[in-house]
Amino acid sequence: MPSSGVPTLDGILGGKGYPERSAILIIGPPGINKEDFGYWFAKSGLLDGDSCLYLTRLSKREVEEDEGAFETTTSSGSLVWLAREGGEIKLDINDLSSLLDQVRGLLGRSGSRRVRIIADILSSVLMLNSPETAYRFVDRLIVEVKAHDAVLLATMEEGMHPIQIQVAMQQLFDGFIELSLYKAGLKILPLLRVGKMKGANPDQEYYTFSFARTGIQLKRAFLGDDVQLGPYVPAAEVSAHLEPARGPILTGPDAKVVFDFLVKSFIADYAASKLAIEQSGWRTRVTISKATGVPRASFYGEGGRFGPIMKELLSSGLVETRFFPGQRGRGGEVIKVRIAYEKELVKRLVDNSSRDAGGGN
Repeated sequence: MPSSGVPTLDGILGGKGYPERSAILIIGPPGINKEDFGYWFAKSGLLDGDSCLYLTRLSKREVEEDEGAFETTTSSGSLVWLAREGGEIKLDINDLSSLLDQVRGLLGRSGSRRVRIIADILSSVLMLNSPETAYRFVDRLIVEVKAHDAVLLATMEEGMHPIQIQVAMQQLFDGFIELSLYKAGLKILPLLRVGKMKGANPDQEYYTFSFARTGIQLKRAFLGDDVQLGPYVPAAEVSAHLEPARGPILTGPDAKVVFDFLVKSFIADYAASKLAIEQSGWRTRVTISKATGVPRASFYGEGGRFGPIMKELLSSGLVETRFFPGQRGRGGEVIKVRIAYEKELVKRLVDNSSRDAGGGN
């Protein structure tokens, strides 16, 4: 059985690590460092002589910089990068069929070596594809893992997807590990729980965890004794703590312009025009382009896919899209975009902007 790279977690899992030919899902809110479990899993595999595939929506350089903070740099010829930039293979989340073929081919060329697959792309796959397409992709990927001597470790953002999608993903995987944050006095306490694991007895205990250069440290949380927990901290509230109070972190200036326009559009509909929340703020990509001056090409990709601005906004989890039937030509559908108002951080931004504009609500 392949070690998780975290000895104390191996102990929780029965002393040997993750099951053979399995798919493991790590779920947690943004900023809780889910990716570090992937770094240590990869490093452990390289030390054991396994092959590793690293699938990331980021560039290779960005991941290596983050790895370096924990001395888990994976500079080995037995690690293949499928990344947005800088890897051996360019990863395109909008072309899941080709991505699956690439992984299948790499698994087929692994010979007798065990393969570890680390994938931090699941939430992006779910955001940029229909739930049915994403589900089929993950299901087929897991089938390929089980057909070879391989183990898949994937991460998923809590709070970014509807609960039914999160439950569906948990059912696909052989095991899932839940990371969460609770208030403990004046501190935020990170906790880990093994939700399920193939071939292992259920362990419903919570463990605190911390990060160091030497690895991830887990300790049993004696809840009710030395640790008195306050309420659970939802993912949206975690984002609000981690990001500036006035707005989200969006790297591109055009994305910030578009997001500001969508906030003002929501306020205009909801506070000024008195529309219901579910009807407020929806704008077509053409309307947004004309109002902001951001080129229309930034909103549209090839083959009906989203362009770079839309990808950045959707990946942030701060906007949402919806099909509106009967609003194009002869009864066709049109996609509209608006802020994800149900997110606590977005609500806070709307409240601040509305007060600044004298809108009241």
